[in-house]
Amino acid sequence: MSEVRRYAPNQVTIGASWYPEMWPISEWERDADRMAELGFNLMRLFEFAWHRCEPHPGQYDFAWARRVMDLLHARGIQVMIGTPTAAPPAWLSTMHPEILGTGPDGKRQSHGKRKHYNHHSVVYREYCRQIVGKMVEALADHPALHSWQIDNEMSGYDYGPETRAAFHAWLERRFGSVEALNAAWGLEFWSQAYQSFDQVPLCVAEVGSRETPERHHPSLLLAIAEFQNEAWQSFIGNQSAVIRAAGEWPITTNKTGWVGGGMNWSPIFADLDCVGASIYADLSYYHNNVGRYDAMRGQKPGSPYMLLETAPNWSGGGPIWNIHHEPRGIEVMSWMSTLMGGCSTLFWQWRSHWAGQEMQHGTHVSQTGKWMPGKEAWQALASGYQQHGAWLMQHPPRQADIGIMVSTVSSWVFSIDPIHPSNRYEERLREDYHMPLVRRHYWRDLVPVEGDLSHYKVLILPHLPILPSATREGLRQWVEEGGRLLLGPLTGTRREDMTTWTDQEFGGLEELMGGASSVRFSPHWVEDTIEVLFDDDHRAQPRIWCEGFTCDGAEVRATYHGGWGHGHAAVLDHRYGQGRVITVGCPTDEDTYIKLVQELCADVGVGPVADGGDRVLVIPRDDQQGHTVAYAVINYGKSEDTVTLISDGIDLLSGESIDVECQMPPLSVRIVDIAS
Repeated sequence: MSEVRRYAPNQVTIGASWYPEMWPISEWERDADRMAELGFNLMRLFEFAWHRCEPHPGQYDFAWARRVMDLLHARGIQVMIGTPTAAPPAWLSTMHPEILGTGPDGKRQSHGKRKHYNHHSVVYREYCRQIVGKMVEALADHPALHSWQIDNEMSGYDYGPETRAAFHAWLERRFGSVEALNAAWGLEFWSQAYQSFDQVPLCVAEVGSRETPERHHPSLLLAIAEFQNEAWQSFIGNQSAVIRAAGEWPITTNKTGWVGGGMNWSPIFADLDCVGASIYADLSYYHNNVGRYDAMRGQKPGSPYMLLETAPNWSGGGPIWNIHHEPRGIEVMSWMSTLMGGCSTLFWQWRSHWAGQEMQHGTHVSQTGKWMPGKEAWQALASGYQQHGAWLMQHPPRQADIGIMVSTVSSWVFSIDPIHPSNRYEERLREDYHMPLVRRHYWRDLVPVEGDLSHYKVLILPHLPILPSATREGLRQWVEEGGRLLLGPLTGTRREDMTTWTDQEFGGLEELMGGASSVRFSPHWVEDTIEVLFDDDHRAQPRIWCEGFTCDGAEVRATYHGGWGHGHAAVLDHRYGQGRVITVGCPTDEDTYIKLVQELCADVGVGPVADGGDRVLVIPRDDQQGHTVAYAVINYGKSEDTVTLISDGIDLLSGESIDVECQMPPLSVRIVDIAS
């Protein structure tokens, strides 16, 4: 069986999801002609077509699918095949009702939706392997085949009897004995100790609040999330193994969300060839997408990601969301994804459904065969990618020197134990740590905690209470060899099972910090009475949570004035080996954060790639030798803006000469070649 491989396409692809099974054969050629008219070169097919492919148990029909692929291939259009396992056919749900998902209320799902299966079900997984295997046999030799997508937008937890039994077996494998589980989680507290694994509840991970103060044990809630996520990883692997055994096509799937929520995508994509996502964001909030793309790029350095779903005009999965506002918004959305490290834009969907769910969703072609709004934008994108796609794949985004480490597990931790009403992990990460760097044009990645640190000169680790032991050791070596680390706040305070350390508050990070905890306190309701005073007279106010320090080799850079921690150190600065660690005891404000980041960056010669234009993105693009040869510039705002570039150049898209003071019209894109 082949292994995960680096995905290295030589062209940018653009297209949409198409459901020919909904339409008579007489419409297929007409639709294919229109795809070619737009310049589309990749279509996603068959992802919900299980019944059409297997109308009765063991009776397969793929002739229609090959005919569809023939039509597209004749027009120079490639095909991504989606495995149809998000929507099992009625015969399967009837024969094996145990494959259907069960909610936390104990009620079983019914046929007629999507994603209504139990991803733990052994029976369902075997049927998935069978249908995927038959698809491979019937379609994998077709010259139109480009890649595979596993399932569709997987998410959710199951609470049925098979899942409960699997959870108990998972706990037994992890701990060996129920006595070991009781000891690890400290279950004498509130008499929570168990006598057998089958006593452990498979409960819902509630968010703690005044309304639900008697929530379940934090370690149990975290374990449930980890168990459910591992099951999704193996569910995907169950299908990808069938495909890998037959050939070397790229395999991906489409995640939703960012770095939070119920799914930890980092280990899942580690097993796949390409990161993929569904992203539906309003033009007014395009800045939210910047973090998504930085994280997708950071997940697999050196390999482009795929935007597998976005609306061609508006979204309508429920209420209508006019997400792109106007044709230029469609173009900016796609270019932003591509220029930040993507290689594909696939819209959802090609043609309006004439029945069923999401009939009102935006499309390219209506159910009556008329063009929907946005045709000029789709054609412009396809033309731009046809002209410049090969160049973009040969000149990827520069490997960032700055990495912000991120973790879905942190999102889970702060959902279970939020500390403060405003401490929502995704919001704090985006607003307090990521977007301040974006606005100041520091080129950066969002790096999973399990990621490779060797690429980076500066790492920022905020709000990561759980740091895996391998990450801790990797950080120690990385700093010792010269890395610059901004550590904290709220980082390293929990063991991997969400208990606290009993010997040292940070479980050994004290060596890097050059100090230890001296006091912990909350500034809640009294923030305005406490200050963080720096040695250069800079002042800041703490938020959410405060840690005071004693020193053991570190220099004190700031102290608390007022509050429970009056006089204690708030910021430490420690030289460790050839590196440097600044440890921050509390969240403060943007200016203070940037001040510390700039200090560490200046140490190692890292600076911003541009200046000005806080709604303008600037993306350095490098040649194969690692030399920066161009800057992609995107104004995602609705007003004109100006950004100061490092060099003038020629816009590859328009052919215009571009000054260092780069004028950017509203919703505009440039690729400024500085090497010509």
